[in-house]
Amino acid sequence: MELRAQAIDKGILRLRMSENFAPSLLERYGVLHTEPAGCESGIEWNGQEIRLPNGRSLCFSFRTEENAQEWQEKLEKLKNRFSEHCAGQRVIIGDPNGTTRNNAPVERGVHTPFGISISILPGERFYGLGEGNSERLNLRGHTYQNWAYYQFDEAPIPFLMSQEGWGILINNDWKHFVDVGESRADRLEILGEDGELDLFLLWGGSMAGVLKKYARLSGHNMLLPKWAYGLTYIAPIYATEFVMTDHARLFREKHIPCDMVSLEPGWMTKFYDHGLDKQWEKTRFHVPNWGPADQPHPESFIAALKRYGFHLKLWLCVDHDLTAEEERIVRGEETCDPPAWFDHLVPFVRQGVDAFKIDPCELVYEVHPDMNYKNGACDEQMHNLNQTLIVKQMYQGFAKTMGRRPMHHYCGGYTGCQRWGAMTTGDNGGRQGALTWILNLALSGAMNTTCDMDVSSVEAIHFGLLLPWGHLNSWIGFSQPWWAGEENERAFTEYARLRYRLLPYLYSAALEGHEEDMPIVRPMPLAFPESEELADCITQFMLGPWLMVTVFETQVTFPEGEWEDFFTGERYCGPCTVPYTPPAGKGGGLFVRRGAIVPMWKDRDYVYQYDDSEIELDVYPLGESRYVFREDDGISLDYENRQSCRTEIFCRADAEKVELTIGERVGEYAGKAEKRIWKVRVHGDQAPVVIRKQSETDEVILL
Repeated sequence: MELRAQAIDKGILRLRMSENFAPSLLERYGVLHTEPAGCESGIEWNGQEIRLPNGRSLCFSFRTEENAQEWQEKLEKLKNRFSEHCAGQRVIIGDPNGTTRNNAPVERGVHTPFGISISILPGERFYGLGEGNSERLNLRGHTYQNWAYYQFDEAPIPFLMSQEGWGILINNDWKHFVDVGESRADRLEILGEDGELDLFLLWGGSMAGVLKKYARLSGHNMLLPKWAYGLTYIAPIYATEFVMTDHARLFREKHIPCDMVSLEPGWMTKFYDHGLDKQWEKTRFHVPNWGPADQPHPESFIAALKRYGFHLKLWLCVDHDLTAEEERIVRGEETCDPPAWFDHLVPFVRQGVDAFKIDPCELVYEVHPDMNYKNGACDEQMHNLNQTLIVKQMYQGFAKTMGRRPMHHYCGGYTGCQRWGAMTTGDNGGRQGALTWILNLALSGAMNTTCDMDVSSVEAIHFGLLLPWGHLNSWIGFSQPWWAGEENERAFTEYARLRYRLLPYLYSAALEGHEEDMPIVRPMPLAFPESEELADCITQFMLGPWLMVTVFETQVTFPEGEWEDFFTGERYCGPCTVPYTPPAGKGGGLFVRRGAIVPMWKDRDYVYQYDDSEIELDVYPLGESRYVFREDDGISLDYENRQSCRTEIFCRADAEKVELTIGERVGEYAGKAEKRIWKVRVHGDQAPVVIRKQSETDEVILL
């Protein structure tokens, strides 16, 4: 085995021990982009030590023949420790004959154990590793298993970073372990039984900078359709088309904003069908088979939903050999066997289905030691990588078929999953555990996250509707807002309407997340890395650049700066920690950082009920502040080439006056309003307000 160091890009050095240095599967299938950029990394390696650009040294030691027994003993202890979360849970859902994987035994090959130990500083904090735990953000002092396992760790992202501005991406798709200073307080250790030692050392100068380096290798976050950042409602599992459309009608009659309704596996003839010949269960959902096949039939429930601004989503379960399609792409072939997973979904998309929910089922529940894949790999090797390949193939299949952005979500994940799909925390519920997972996913580079909302309390409603996208899953019970009790229904309605008013702000944050790799939900240690008190905070977060959400806690820790209660107008000066009781009808805190410029919409029942020609700007003056408002067409694939519109807005405030400057809307996109009406609302002391606009066509109204 030979050890090599290779500069990939500025701030990225690859450290790999291999016999042949062949591309890994993550590289072969386009999940990782490791082509050298032809420049120096700025990270020095002398065979035993890394020197970062800031002058810090990281000392390394490796598993060798001489110390193999010591490393092997530790590996065996970790395998035993995590044995309960090892192979998976043997839960057969639906028809097990629906699998397309080969039952022929496969030679697993010889184990190739590896291990590396890296020096770390006293008090140094580490973040990332996806859903590796649901108790903390700071990983220090614990060991984690990177292995997709239902409810324990469904999205193990093998990436972690230090608050000192450096990080590591582990290029290994097999199960492996990361000891963050548990067995040795001064060492970070990475070890596994299979695959190669293959690491990318990342230098960003800050955690935000490290996230950019991770995105350089694994891809930027996808941008969902604009309507997908609204509210999704999942109807009960045995609902008929009449029950589901009646629920949709109630959303509209009660003016509870909602953009997507979703069906569970009851929509298909064969319940929990894993196969490639899914059909509508016509006793529940009658989709006429006459008329055009490339659009919703006007008499179908799909067309009825669309007439009232709803998009339709279908549930899927997957037990498919995804490597056949990946190998077809690599080899440039026309077809593959089994066929590409998305092929059998094309008729449904043509009928008007806009989105899909992917259930983990066999992909996370179970590892099949007696199955192999078209690429020659065994299931143990493909288990983690499958979590990314499924969303990749869903994205590429929909985009190719429809020529626009897809919307699909999955509760599993691995390296690069942020590039091709949205995520939920699955069956982890809608309370503290889900929040901690969402925060850890944000610290692992994933921004399009949410949970199954809990409508049984105002506190959980507050949390669920102040996330990147809203997701209400009624599944088999009465989780509709109109059955949650008068107080909860009122709260749900008010929060949903607030969410939709905030959608320009949230969507701008999503565009920023794609373009700048800063997530929509910003954990406090990412947003305020200098704050020791917030270094492991799991009960509050920044939502975009200006809003701070607190939940599941009776006190608030305010970082440096001035803050205003969004609901009451009360002000706080940080840093400080104060007891907090939300006002009546609210389930937690929502605070605005003074200096904020927050774009909003007027009330609406769904995203495209009105156009974008009017934007309200809520301004909270304090000194000098700047905000970039981002927009695009909300639906096309142009975002992949960063084709968006930006408006720079500046505010300067003192005791004498408030000056607001609204810049030109720079950038074109389909459907861009020729004239923008800016309605400005200034919060705070009544100093004279002066507004300047740099566009001759735009109009400004001071409210």
